[in-house]
Amino acid sequence: MLWARVRHFGLRLVVAVLAIIAVLYVSVRAYVGYEVHRAMSMLAEASRLQIGAAEATVLPMVKRYGGFKWTPEPLPPGKDCMDPEECDYERNLLSDYRYGLEVSPFRLVTTEDFSAQRGRVTLAIRTAINAVPAHLRGMLGMRDWGATVDLAIRGGRVQSVSGVLLVEGRSEWIGHEWRLASAMPRREMQAKAFVVETGFLEMENGGGMMIQDIFTPEASEEAVQAARKFNVACLTSIRGCDGFCDMAPRTIEYLKQHPEMGGNIIPPKCQ
Repeated sequence: MLWARVRHFGLRLVVAVLAIIAVLYVSVRAYVGYEVHRAMSMLAEASRLQIGAAEATVLPMVKRYGGFKWTPEPLPPGKDCMDPEECDYERNLLSDYRYGLEVSPFRLVTTEDFSAQRGRVTLAIRTAINAVPAHLRGMLGMRDWGATVDLAIRGGRVQSVSGVLLVEGRSEWIGHEWRLASAMPRREMQAKAFVVETGFLEMENGGGMMIQDIFTPEASEEAVQAARKFNVACLTSIRGCDGFCDMAPRTIEYLKQHPEMGGNIIPPKCQ
């Protein structure tokens, strides 16, 4: 009789634990889905901003997504630059200040500026996420990712707008950035209206690569549309994505059709 009661209690305990796990899993998935919706809404709103718009028009968006204001570091004096002409060009493009916005289900920290906004809750969440093996995070609905928007202001007007999506892929981190600016960021690029480049990513729990689409208001609508398309499934799929072909297929396809738009990138061969 006692053994039967113990076995019955043990069975009920297992069922209760499984039920709690199921509820937690569904809750995490629902929460992540909500954050994906917020991130896509933020990036879509940013894509509608125009160069030269008054700063006051972006302040409601900054407030809605909990953004913060920061001031970029000044460039060194011309005599301390390896390429004075390049420094002069970039100095003329410096913004007065910028606004940073971020949406991430697990408080992804992407830059030193966002790191300044850390708190105890953020640190606790990051510690918990990093404790889960990378190959299990996607299966548990805990894939690490974050979306950010950067708004540069100069003279009370929008000087540039960028949208960034960073996600933990199957083998490494993958990033996608589109940036609309009043002028190209480097002197060697100033004659172009659209350029695709790559950059390295250094994250808290790994590294990877980012594809960057940089364009001015003179870029074609076809190029802009390709630049702003990315694979949203990379954020929530159990298997995850791997490389630019998964993350930004439209940009890769456009680049293959217009190789002259490439900067420091060799288009990968996508299957």
